[in-house]
Amino acid sequence: MGHYGPLRGKSGFADAPRRYNKQKHKQLALTVPVLPPVPPNADQYRVAGFLPTVPLLSAPPLDPVEPRICAPKRTLEERATADVAAKFDAMERILGDLHPFSSLGEFLSFLFYHRPHGESDPRGLTHAKVVSRFLSGRSSICMADILPLIYQHRSSFPSVNSTRSHERNAMFCTSGRPEDLQHARPYLLTWAAHLTAEEARRQVEAGTHDDPDDPNNLGHFSIRRIEEQYLKILPLPMMLTEFMAAPRVKGVFTVCKRRPHPMIQVSAIASFIVSRNRYANGDLAMILGIWHFACKSHVDLKRVYCRLASTVSDTTSRDALVSVTAANFTALQLKTRAATAHGERITATIFDNVQEYCPVYEQGIGRQSEMKVGCAATCVGLEDCAPGAFTAKPYYDRVALNLRTKLTTDILYDNIDWDHVGGVIQLHWLSALAEFAPELEHLLPLISNLFRTTFAKHPMREGRKTPVQPLSTNSEHELTSQGLERAIYDFDGQIGIEREIDDGLLEILQGDGASYAMLLRLSKFCAPLGKFRNKIPLLEIWHNGSTTQNSIAANHYGPATSSDPSSLCKCSSTAGFKRPANVKCCDYYPTVRNCTAIWKAHVLDCWRRSGGSHLYPCQTNQLPTLDTLLANAATLVDRYASLAAPQHALDAAESTNPDHINPVPVGSPWVPLRTPATQSPPVQNAPPPVQMDAADTMPDLVDIQEPSDVPHTAAPETEAAPKCHEELPGFTGDRVLRNSELFMMDFGWFLELITAVPEGDIGRVWEIMKIWIFTYAGSSHEQYRAYLLELYCFLKYDASVDLRDAVLNNWLVNITGELGKWIPGDLLQEHYNRWLEDMVQKHGAEFDDEFYRKMISPNVHYFLRIKEEITEGFNLKSRGKTHTSRDVRDEVKLLMALFKEEEVHLFREGRSMGHAAVNQFARGCRCLDEGKLNDFLEKSTPPSTPTASADEDEQMRPHSSPSPPCSPSPAPSVSSAREDEPMQTGSASPRSLSPASSTLTSDCGSECSTWSIASVASTVDPNEPEDDGDDRTHCKLASGSFGSFYINARTGLMEYAENGEGEVEEEGEDDGRNEDEQEDDKSEVENIYSQSDGEASGSESN
Repeated sequence: MGHYGPLRGKSGFADAPRRYNKQKHKQLALTVPVLPPVPPNADQYRVAGFLPTVPLLSAPPLDPVEPRICAPKRTLEERATADVAAKFDAMERILGDLHPFSSLGEFLSFLFYHRPHGESDPRGLTHAKVVSRFLSGRSSICMADILPLIYQHRSSFPSVNSTRSHERNAMFCTSGRPEDLQHARPYLLTWAAHLTAEEARRQVEAGTHDDPDDPNNLGHFSIRRIEEQYLKILPLPMMLTEFMAAPRVKGVFTVCKRRPHPMIQVSAIASFIVSRNRYANGDLAMILGIWHFACKSHVDLKRVYCRLASTVSDTTSRDALVSVTAANFTALQLKTRAATAHGERITATIFDNVQEYCPVYEQGIGRQSEMKVGCAATCVGLEDCAPGAFTAKPYYDRVALNLRTKLTTDILYDNIDWDHVGGVIQLHWLSALAEFAPELEHLLPLISNLFRTTFAKHPMREGRKTPVQPLSTNSEHELTSQGLERAIYDFDGQIGIEREIDDGLLEILQGDGASYAMLLRLSKFCAPLGKFRNKIPLLEIWHNGSTTQNSIAANHYGPATSSDPSSLCKCSSTAGFKRPANVKCCDYYPTVRNCTAIWKAHVLDCWRRSGGSHLYPCQTNQLPTLDTLLANAATLVDRYASLAAPQHALDAAESTNPDHINPVPVGSPWVPLRTPATQSPPVQNAPPPVQMDAADTMPDLVDIQEPSDVPHTAAPETEAAPKCHEELPGFTGDRVLRNSELFMMDFGWFLELITAVPEGDIGRVWEIMKIWIFTYAGSSHEQYRAYLLELYCFLKYDASVDLRDAVLNNWLVNITGELGKWIPGDLLQEHYNRWLEDMVQKHGAEFDDEFYRKMISPNVHYFLRIKEEITEGFNLKSRGKTHTSRDVRDEVKLLMALFKEEEVHLFREGRSMGHAAVNQFARGCRCLDEGKLNDFLEKSTPPSTPTASADEDEQMRPHSSPSPPCSPSPAPSVSSAREDEPMQTGSASPRSLSPASSTLTSDCGSECSTWSIASVASTVDPNEPEDDGDDRTHCKLASGSFGSFYINARTGLMEYAENGEGEVEEEGEDDGRNEDEQEDDKSEVENIYSQSDGEASGSESN
């Protein structure tokens, strides 16, 4: 190029190439400035902007001496400004010559011409390609850059003085058409709003066709699931509602804790869908409608929310419940028939009677108060059963062998795993210590792990969730044979069990004591007819434990004004607990709570007597190990809560025997408060007598009434006041110590059962129930003695190994699948019954009404669980509807102070304070050995044997006058002693080093003592109180008895859910009556129920 220099792009010459190419531009003529030779004074002759007229390639060589002229070098900003100016100049030329287009709008309309479907495209190739690249975003500047320019342009918005100034208020106009607007900005906003609204309408319309109709959705409610579904099919409404409902922090959406916007979005969109199509209500409206029905919301509340499209109407909810019932029963029947075809049984039935007294306050013809009675049942799924476990043929063969005739008292006693029982009682003692001492709380998870591993007997499979299906109720009377037969066949028909086809399979029927007795009786009635022989009755656990709790209360409460610190009455007065109005029929959970606190106080005082450092280890700056505490617990259990402990407290010679390896420490000499002729003389050189507190001798204020204050109506039932116990002359034992030892032993067994049930260890439960055979035999509850003996014979002799394992694996239910939430089946049925009885009182119909058979009873499980589902689905799970009992640490401390002051757990010769508890286990051993067991075996015939008769079952039939109690015997019969060892007497102490005693070593290394059946039977108290013979096996339980215990998975401690199953206790409506009138109605209810039972028994006798 010589002295001309390089030609630069964008240097002010629009058409100049970046680099010269001689071959390519040989004939190219570019008009460029000609630079003449540069003279010495070239600055004076330089001319800017000189344009050459000679082609560059054909120009003659320049003279180097001529002056040189060139443009100055410019910056990037100057170049960009020049480029923009040039483009605006070009735009001016283009817009000035738009011929043949009349306006820019027409030009743009042709530029973005859209060919109608089916017509030829008149556009040229370049036209179509350029527009396609622009609209598809493949050019450097696309529509995303153009639309903001149009929207933000000042001319796109009308000014105040414009003739169309009214369009200033037409932003996002929804009343008119977008085409009526002329300015760009209002039109764009209105057009976008209409387009968005139309798309939102289309998506909501699509949402009305994706409505779930699966009945199982009622039990699987989840806001998160509905939100994910809406995000897939309704993205635009979800985005719009999120922008409206969600707060933003620094441009980012945040979810509030109190009112999370996703829930509000789902609720709003679900209402939109129901508004578009009232039948598309399966997402949220149907579930909330049934939730309102389950919560018994007021009808006006349902109507308002239905009008808002938040819920469906009450009629729709009821129709949905009927549909759910039909679908569930159809599925259940199909599964049952399919399993029957394969020779398997997949269900069991839990049933119970339901009754509710419906008073009429305005009597007249056909309007009388009445007791509505019926039967309710629940079908539970069977799991972990061996194939062929429920085949009837092996069961019939074993029954025909009549192996139960070999049963003896020795076999009953030896079949109890005393090593296991002693080990778990030791763990309960250690758990009470660790719970009280904060320094030992770290041991609680270890103790809980020992319960679940080392001392596990027959635990349920972890993670099991029991499938349940409540059945339709009927109005049959359970206490009549005909009524029970019709009720059972009704339940079988709902499940899908057919008599002729299912005769070769066994069927498990579970119930409480009265239901169990009636099933045994009906089986024997129908055995000659070939009916009911495959029905296997199974005694449930919760009512069994409730009966034991009433027996413990009646045995250990003592006189109402007792000053004996070992009596529950004195302990309750000290701790501020209320004494039950009738100790033979107590409210279950309040009594269990009070007795548990008293039992812990006894145990902690024993720990204190053993050294005291365990209660306050921080004072010694040394924490004992778990093994050390287990060894100490074994010693204390053997000393205070073993079978032999109560016997030694009756005789000073036994307690002070130097050969005993674990004696009770001796306390200060006992000085009686008074010395009647029937008591032993006072001890010499004794300290002055202690003055009795006036509060111990005064009656309570509630016991003092003026004659005018006594109501004229029938008072609620109370037990007869027990008489003060008086010892025989020459008594050298310690009655107070013996009472406390009996209570710790009896309630320790009860505490083990109610702890093992939530853990799901049915093996531990069954060990305690075998002990209760002896306890019931020594108490007034003779019916439960027969029930447990029949159950023992079934599991021991009649059932095969597979059948026994199947029964044990399904004796408890867990409807949540969580650890520590196992409950007995009869308690589950009681939870359902309470809801049913409440609905009867509100609705007023019979139990066989269509309202109950199709809507209420089959869906009662949903009604109870849907509350949990709703609260959990709306993230309200932390707001639990149940509450645990208040901590009783202060009450326990008061009781410990009482026991320490009275030296309850020290032996004080001759001490007796008017209360004497009965050793029901020892008495039961004597009663069974003296003929009660033989009487049972003679009258008991297996229910499936065709030779069974109704007369042989009279001992199983409920009757009001039980047989007289067994009288104490000074020694057991020879038949009760083992043939290969000598008879043991009371002088042979289990705490001595005599070879007659045996040592129990638990798995954790602790030792405690056991006793043979002969030694236990020989523990006779010559002055033991006689039983009053008041058998309350068939009494209706007191109100407020049905709740549930559960085990805290973290600490292993037992906690109480007062309302059971998470059900909220509703506020009762005030009916304007005072407490006396309400109490009168309760008494009238009990009288009517008793009369109905009597009439039923009379009809059976006829």
